[in-house]
Amino acid sequence: MTQMRTQSFFSKLLLQISLRKTQAKMSISLKTDDKSILSVLLYQFLSEKSAYFSFKEFNKVVRDNFISRDDFKFWFDRFSSGKLDEEDDNLSISDLESTLSDDKHRLRACIFFETLKEKRIRIEKSNDEKGSDAYNRLCKVMNIDFSNFSFWFNRFIGGNLKMKDYEFSDLPLEIVEKVVENLDYFGRSAFRKVSKNIRKIVDDAQMNAEFLRIKIAETSTAIGFNSINPIRYYQHCGRCYISRGSREKEMKNRKHWELAVKELKIILNLKKFTIDTLKIQFTCFTDRLGRVLKSLDDKLHVRHLFLSSDLVHPLEDILPFLKPEILEAISVNTFFFCPYVIKRLMGMGQWKKAKNLEIYGTLCGFEPTESVLHFENITFYVLRMINDEELAQIKKILLDSSQIKTFCIDVSIRGRIDWNVIEEGLGPLIPGDDGIRRLVSRHKQQFYEIEEEEKSVKFVRKTYY
Repeated sequence: MTQMRTQSFFSKLLLQISLRKTQAKMSISLKTDDKSILSVLLYQFLSEKSAYFSFKEFNKVVRDNFISRDDFKFWFDRFSSGKLDEEDDNLSISDLESTLSDDKHRLRACIFFETLKEKRIRIEKSNDEKGSDAYNRLCKVMNIDFSNFSFWFNRFIGGNLKMKDYEFSDLPLEIVEKVVENLDYFGRSAFRKVSKNIRKIVDDAQMNAEFLRIKIAETSTAIGFNSINPIRYYQHCGRCYISRGSREKEMKNRKHWELAVKELKIILNLKKFTIDTLKIQFTCFTDRLGRVLKSLDDKLHVRHLFLSSDLVHPLEDILPFLKPEILEAISVNTFFFCPYVIKRLMGMGQWKKAKNLEIYGTLCGFEPTESVLHFENITFYVLRMINDEELAQIKKILLDSSQIKTFCIDVSIRGRIDWNVIEEGLGPLIPGDDGIRRLVSRHKQQFYEIEEEEKSVKFVRKTYY
């Protein structure tokens, strides 16, 4: 029995020591906040307690007697005359009560003071009251919702001494970075305008776009991400507009391309920005995008470039600004893929390192054929059935390459495969016992198996076993 009483005594002693330490920490938090101190004095005044009693209670709870009895009397006299601040005059009791109820910080200061009193009660009585008495005391002075009181009372009791709501700026950096990573570009664009710190976080965050489309016309420029509505800058009747979805805004005394350039520079200069597919579409002859690319701080991390243009020339201006180690595929939608352009592309590391090539349009010769031997997968989407001369070039490419894995000719845009033309251009392609046509490679133990479709023919490299 004696042992149990001893254990109980020491448990209570340890609890009291812990509570005193917590109360001391909480008291310091209140002492350094003038607005909170004044709010507590007003709360005590409105509780209809004398200055002397309030003085004793305050210093018993907050400790250290850092507010004198004369200070209490000064403020109580001032409250009695209807003054809180210098500019206040003849405030009624109701006005003073509203001052506490309507100001979140003042209200929370009063809850904080009642929390300190509760801590004091627990030290003296070692009980585990839940704050209902504190709530009842507050209700005699002001209107306060119990859920609001309970949230802040339990927060203060638990040791969280901040009297303001959690704000975005209170979040840990790693949480903010996660939030940014889950925003699309337009969300990030709006978010980076909040502050300089947020702008730096946004600009430094990793961002991947599955699809980025840039369409450049004479009087308009459109920029779109994935399946999200693009943002469009355009001129109409001498005026400049910016639109996205159903929203449109006139930009006075501006030119559409100036606004588009500013947006493109922000997008393309993002430090950790990767693009799965970059589609650039030109409907006019211009070097505007080339000037933007030349101003970038670093090469773009693009896996697949898709260029749509009447001529292939812009490819020369774009490829140098893509990181060679990242670029895997090149797609070109053009009417003319000129040999002299091909010769210039051959010297670019981006062209040499890419593994996949797609061409949409009309072939105008592919000399020198060495320019495409390093690709692993080549597809031609042609507007007409290819002729004997083009087939001869394709045969030379297939027989000379040790890298090509698949080579496809697709005429599904217009027409169908004419096997008479194929056999005449490639030579006899006699089916084997299994009915599959083959083209024998010059490389030992290898051949091309020919997959026949109505509107396409595909050569697939195989190895003899």
